[in-house]
Amino acid sequence: GPSHPPPLPLEKVETPNCNTIESLANFLNIPKEKTAKALMFTRISDNQFIFVVVRGDMTLSEAKLKNAVGEVKLATAESISKSGAEAGYASPIGLKDALIVVDDLIPQSSNLAAGANEVGYHFINTNYGRDYQAEIVADLVLAKADDACVNCGNKLSNQNAIVLKTNNEFHFENILLALAESYHDEKGLTFPKSFSPFDVYLMHVPGKTINTKERAEEIYQQLKNAGISVLFDDRDERAGVKFNDADLIGCPLRITVGEKALQNGMVELKKRTLQNLELLELENIKNIPHFL
Repeated sequence: GPSHPPPLPLEKVETPNCNTIESLANFLNIPKEKTAKALMFTRISDNQFIFVVVRGDMTLSEAKLKNAVGEVKLATAESISKSGAEAGYASPIGLKDALIVVDDLIPQSSNLAAGANEVGYHFINTNYGRDYQAEIVADLVLAKADDACVNCGNKLSNQNAIVLKTNNEFHFENILLALAESYHDEKGLTFPKSFSPFDVYLMHVPGKTINTKERAEEIYQQLKNAGISVLFDDRDERAGVKFNDADLIGCPLRITVGEKALQNGMVELKKRTLQNLELLELENIKNIPHFL
């Protein structure tokens, strides 16, 4: 593991024209791994100012940062100065309203040179824990050639790879919203069969002499046996209420089992997108797929 020299006293030193890690390391005559690099972002979701610290010899991985904090963009000059930081001479020491995020090498590295948030000045001997804390400590840097492999300890080498596949994420709610935007009228949804959660909205209208609910249950079983997906509204509600709900839900076909039609051996069909009603003989229920 890394050697841990004891923390030395924090000291502010004059560093004229040292606004890069390169120029700072040269001026102080120290290796880049004895410096702390500052990177400043704004989180897109809530405009939170994010101050990232990685060791000066390391390169931030934007993918790892995104995993740690979410989508970010580069901070504006205005948000940087509002936090109390100074671009080119920035450090996490003494900032206000900043979400501080550090690479996990930083707590293991003592006495690093970092900005003093004042043009032309740096702190030497900054130590994580003593001089500042972070809300998030995570692996944030790109692996380099000759780094040790975390699994086997052998040295890593750089190679170009071919991207075989990129993952596209589809959020179900967003797809449904887009469909509803395209398929609706003033009464509700008008999904085509391929998008509708059910093929058929089956309902009964309570009768005086015939048990319409029982007949609807038989038809429900027939439809299911024919491989048709059915939303069966078996509530003893008024017909008008059910018609409204059927339109709102938007199944492609409504089947109404009512006393008057049953007396003639029929049920009533209505396609969601058409005004007219059709009657279908009970023995032809198996032909319902032709109507969808």
